[in-house]
Amino acid sequence: MALPNPQESVLNRIPVAAVLIVLVALGSMVSRHAPPAVAPAVKAAEPTYVGRRVCLECHSENHQLHSHHGHATTFRSTKDPEVAGKFVGKSYDAGEPFGTYTYHADDQGLFVRIPEKFGDQPFRLEYALGHKSMTLLSLLPDPDEGTVALEHRVSWMAAADSLGKTPGQHDGIPETAAELFGHRHEGRIMRKCVYCHVTTGEIVDQQIVDLTANVNCEKCHGPASEHVRLARAMKTPPPFSVGRADWDAESELQLCGDCHRMPRDISRKQLREYPDLLARFQPVGLLRSECFVQSGGRLKCTTCHNPHQTISATTPREHEQNCLACHAEMSETNQAAASHVVCPVSPTTGCIECHMPALKLDGLGDGFHDHWIRVRDDK
Repeated sequence: MALPNPQESVLNRIPVAAVLIVLVALGSMVSRHAPPAVAPAVKAAEPTYVGRRVCLECHSENHQLHSHHGHATTFRSTKDPEVAGKFVGKSYDAGEPFGTYTYHADDQGLFVRIPEKFGDQPFRLEYALGHKSMTLLSLLPDPDEGTVALEHRVSWMAAADSLGKTPGQHDGIPETAAELFGHRHEGRIMRKCVYCHVTTGEIVDQQIVDLTANVNCEKCHGPASEHVRLARAMKTPPPFSVGRADWDAESELQLCGDCHRMPRDISRKQLREYPDLLARFQPVGLLRSECFVQSGGRLKCTTCHNPHQTISATTPREHEQNCLACHAEMSETNQAAASHVVCPVSPTTGCIECHMPALKLDGLGDGFHDHWIRVRDDK
């Protein structure tokens, strides 16, 4: 015979109402001695991009300066009439095996033809990258890579206000019909082409999603929603992004060099021989300069450049004053110059022309400086 369950037999003898009274009492005792309930932590929302016009609320001067900067027009659709106007109605003979390009536009933007090879068949040119030179880019489907970019063989060059061969284009025999129109990029290089010319944007298939064209405030400062929230709520909001007190020369070089190139972005042979083309990769030249090496971290990109202001707005004399801040003869007001060499040839003028002269690059003109500050052998 099965033994009775003691708990069951006791419960059977206690009225249900009494059991409920005991349970309520126990619950009350537990609640008095238990630690207070803690609300589940709410994860702070990640900062989001607010757009350049919101920055105008507080930073009107920098906003105005930036509107004239090359960064303000680094990425545009070829539907832009200003872009189309540089190409439409013109032609460019690229020679064999490429042929002669002719340029046209419709409501979808620019397209190019090579009449002697493809008749009236158009090749779409979707985006225009760059400011001083305007290079055209198209995104194409590819069976192996999914998407590839085609950098058009011809660019508009501001220096001559004419069409010219895009720097870096290869002259070998094209492997595909599409490559008659330009050089193919894929993977990291393709994504970097877009990344460095926009504030936000990601290539998905043959589209660019979440696109914020051009290099605007948040490209360098980061998404600003939290900064804007605090600035609207406080009289003295905390510093933001590159406004931090611990921002140093290395931080600046890494930020600017992310797009303007660092030594890691070029080959050892290029770094050793330093061809003129590398004038476009300014941080590489600066890192080779004794001025930078000996500065102890004091020489930064912003020592000479206001990042919001176009370089053409800085006069040669202003650049020379930056040099003379260190390389002037020691005086009561310039004790820091004691450890720096004073130029024995021209101690107060001509610094840039002698030590970092402008270089003329094919098609791009002579407005580029390699930023390798040195005593040149050819001077």
